[in-house]
Amino acid sequence: MGEVPKENSTDSHLDINSANEPPPLHPAEKILATLTTVSYRAGELQSYLDSVCEALLELMGTGLSAITLYRYGTKKVLATKPESDCLSCGSMDIHGQLSTHVLNTNTILTVENALSNTQYGSPPEGFCSYMGVPLRSPGGEVVGTLCYFDKKARQFTDREEQTAELFAERIAIALDNYDLFQKLGEYSDSLELQVQERSEQLLKAHEELAQKEKLAALGEFASHITHEIRNPLTTIRLTLEYIKKNPERSPEKRLELGIGEVSRLERLLNELLLYAKPIEVNAGPLELSGFCQDFISTFDSIAKERRQTLKLLTDTPVTVMADRDKLTQVILNLVRNACEAADPEDTITLRLGKTDTVGRVSVHNFGNTIPADKLPIITEPFVSCRANGSGLGLAIVESLQKSQGGNVSFTSSVSDGTVVEIDLPLAPL
Repeated sequence: MGEVPKENSTDSHLDINSANEPPPLHPAEKILATLTTVSYRAGELQSYLDSVCEALLELMGTGLSAITLYRYGTKKVLATKPESDCLSCGSMDIHGQLSTHVLNTNTILTVENALSNTQYGSPPEGFCSYMGVPLRSPGGEVVGTLCYFDKKARQFTDREEQTAELFAERIAIALDNYDLFQKLGEYSDSLELQVQERSEQLLKAHEELAQKEKLAALGEFASHITHEIRNPLTTIRLTLEYIKKNPERSPEKRLELGIGEVSRLERLLNELLLYAKPIEVNAGPLELSGFCQDFISTFDSIAKERRQTLKLLTDTPVTVMADRDKLTQVILNLVRNACEAADPEDTITLRLGKTDTVGRVSVHNFGNTIPADKLPIITEPFVSCRANGSGLGLAIVESLQKSQGGNVSFTSSVSDGTVVEIDLPLAPL
């Protein structure tokens, strides 16, 4: 049998070491690896351009890389690596004939020895060869150049030109994105300014409209007040004229009529003052059952004058947060209206109740109902269902309720009568 050859331990050791070493990158792989390390983020153009110049130097060798921008008839150096004081002060002719030729022809320009071939201009001091690549925007416009200078004469290969073109393409896209980013910022600022101007216009228009509405409301208010005051004044004037023309006759009945109209004017003025003046609220816990019993004891004369009855219905204790005086005024207005709407010997009912959040007093009567067309506006000033009513009573009720954090609601029908519900926040436990 033939002898099995022994393995050479030294060769085996060398093979193991070589297997652990990563294989060298292919030039194309190196280019792709370098490109992936350079990324552009919106608004961070300068750092990106610096990174591109550094990456190009890593691939091309020691030299000088620069990016120039050509816009609106002027040229500007955007980035260089290594950084050069000559470029920043503009003394280097990097954007002279060399880059101008690239811009005008929209093609790559390579010069193996720019010291001997000065057709396109001279390189910076200390450099010999030149490669310039146009920066083409996505729309095809040449917006600048990517330049590389080498310190020695060299003939640039096709791969190096393709590498520079890849970088130039990335730069052009970044410049275009940056322009879009800037335009978007300008548009955003412009839009913000327009919105601000429009908002100011709308605010001014709103203020003018509010002023017009206020004047219109004031005119309507004055019209109602004039009407409400003119009627009793007319009665008083006729009474005085009668007394003057007939001094020998007894004027008692006419005097009573005049005094009644004076009282009506006094009530109107008091209601106007109550409706117009600021409301100061001193709210505290108020037990409604005891409050309503005290109210009926104090004001049952209003019902008795019409042979009517005030009745309180309560199923459960209810304590609310309310101002006692304000709530008294609210229920007094509602009870007075109910008595005037109801027939003699009718019963006006006060019912207490509550929900999870509010306590409620309901005032109910079976008298004349509120017309359907007036129900939605019944709390507006000077809206009344009575011929001699001022139309301020329910407006005052709503105002007093809102000042206490409460609400007032109305339902009215022939079958169920009229119910006014007064809701107030429950007192904390």
